Amino acid sequence: MGSISPLAAQSGSIGQVKNVSGTALVERGGESLPVTPGFVLLESDLLRTGGDGRIGVTLRDETRLSLGPRTELQLSRFTYAPGEERFALTLRLVQGTLSYISGRIARLSPGSVRLETPTSVVAVRGTHLALRVE
Repeated sequence: MGSISPLAAQSGSIGQVKNVSGTALVERGGESLPVTPGFVLLESDLLRTGGDGRIGVTLRDETRLSLGPRTELQLSRFTYAPGEERFALTLRLVQGTLSYISGRIARLSPGSVRLETPTSVVAVRGTHLALRVE
């Protein structure tokens, strides 16, 4: 996965969809939007895949996320302001599978990354992990 396009870095975007297959939607402001490569993501978006769906995402800080089939992931919080030393990344995995590869937020401020599930909170200190919630 490469770097974020200049368009994706504008307008409050936190990243973009790099690849998608099968059924994939973003829930935003009460709407369900179909996901395609290059789709710009915003804080609070809910990513949802169907039984045949997969989504690959790169966030502005180069964090990479891969969602498997039947997955719901809330992009709860994202702050990447290195000039101001402000960092935050909170992802809420409601169900399904998630592969996470850390980006700059985790390198610059490891305590600022949280992955939440319905039953636990994971503070990320490593570079790669996989989660599954049923």
